[in-house]
Parts: sequence; C-alpha cells; structure tokens
Amino acid sequence: MKVLSSWFFTVLIHLTFAIILIGMHPFHVTASLFGYKAYMIISHLMMFLVWKSSYLIGNKTHIEGEEWIHQLPADRPIIVLSNHQSEFEIGCLGYLFSKTPHHLKYLAKKELAYWIPSVSWNIRYGGHGIINRYHRKIAFNAIENFAKEVDKHNWAAYIYPEGTRNKRSNEVKPFKSAGFLKLCESLPDAIIIPIALENFWTVKAVPVQPFSLMRIKIFEPIEQSKFESAQDLLKYCEELIRNELHNKPL
Repeated sequence: MKVLSSWFFTVLIHLTFAIILIGMHPFHVTASLFGYKAYMIISHLMMFLVWKSSYLIGNKTHIEGEEWIHQLPADRPIIVLSNHQSEFEIGCLGYLFSKTPHHLKYLAKKELAYWIPSVSWNIRYGGHGIINRYHRKIAFNAIENFAKEVDKHNWAAYIYPEGTRNKRSNEVKPFKSAGFLKLCESLPDAIIIPIALENFWTVKAVPVQPFSLMRIKIFEPIEQSKFESAQDLLKYCEELIRNELHNKPL
C-alpha cells in the first residue's frame, strides 16, 4: 500500500508541476509586454504555486533564518549560494526574496533556456544568467554581463556551486569554484548569503517521498572582506552547509 501511494503521489505532483508550467506560460509571455514589474508578478506567482504544490503530497517546509534576508541593505547586490536538490527550492526561495528589494536571479545552464514552458521564457526574460558550461571563456563573459545587471538593480544572484542537483539524498557534493569566484570578482561589494536545503529532493525522487519535512536554513549574511580570498569564503560556506545538513557542529 505504501508503494502504491508513493506512485500515486508521484503522478500527482508531476502532473501538477506540468499544469503550472504550461498554464502559466501564456501569462509570462503576455506580462513581458508590460514591463519588468508586471512580469515579476507572474514570475513570483508561479514560484509560489510550484513551492506550495509540494503540499499536495503531504510535504511541508520549515524555514529558518528568513529574518536575515529582510535585514539586508537595499542598496547593495547579493550573492546567494546553496546546495541543489529540485526546482521546488527555487520556487520557495524565489518567493521569499520577492518580498525584499533583492529579487532572486539565478545562473542557469543554456539547456534550460529553451523548450520548457514558463521556465525557459523566465530564464530568457526574467533577468537571469545563461551560461554554456562547456566553453569556459563564453561562460565567464556571460557571468560578467549577468553580474552587471545584478549590480545595477541590486538583485540577488543565485548560484549552485555543486554544478548539478542531488536527486536522492541530502549529501552535499563538492563545490566547484569557478562560477562563484567569477561572481565575487565581478561583484566585490556583494553580500554573501549561504543557504542549506534539506529534503527538497523528496519531491523529485521517483517515486516521491510523501509527508516529508523540507527545510531551509538561511545563514547570517557574510561580508567578502572578512576573508582573504573568495576561495576561502567558498570553502567556509561549503563547510557551513555540509555541517548543517550532516548535523556536525563547527
């Protein structure tokens, strides 16, 4: 019975996810004709719906440290980094940051920029960065251009240093440094926000793991100047996130 219910919830959540993306696509296209503010209303609504759809399988989200993002100075850009498990964390964090001046903008691989309803349109027209992971120079140029927009609008640039998501557990993969270091170089005044994500993989597992508690831990903002190098800063953030998820105090 437990196996059957898991597969039922798997079909339910994937069908709901597809309905949200397909159903919201014409609204994204239309809203993009009326400027950034109108567009982001639709974008943030989609993020909220994606996140809350996890409740259909009995999952709930516990958020720790949300107060930190509301205390950030409005006149400075932000760099957010975390482990990566599913699209549902993007929906949740995107919605949380929508209530601040720092709209969340993420670095996405170019494969996601086409053919996915709502998502691809949002990547191309929502102020996000598109990188080619197989051409280092082109990717760095894209990050520089993305950073200029983030700096201009004081947005929050979101990067996954793992490079790919973990679909099966809370294990944190080794962080890759290139993209984060380039962001820090391009945004030397940006404040760093590390975030640990737990059990968001349960929504995308096949079959899903229903009635799970998903957790977000937002850590205290960090000034880049407190570290000798961006590499040291990245290592510290990786250990912070890893220890949080592995329950090993620093």
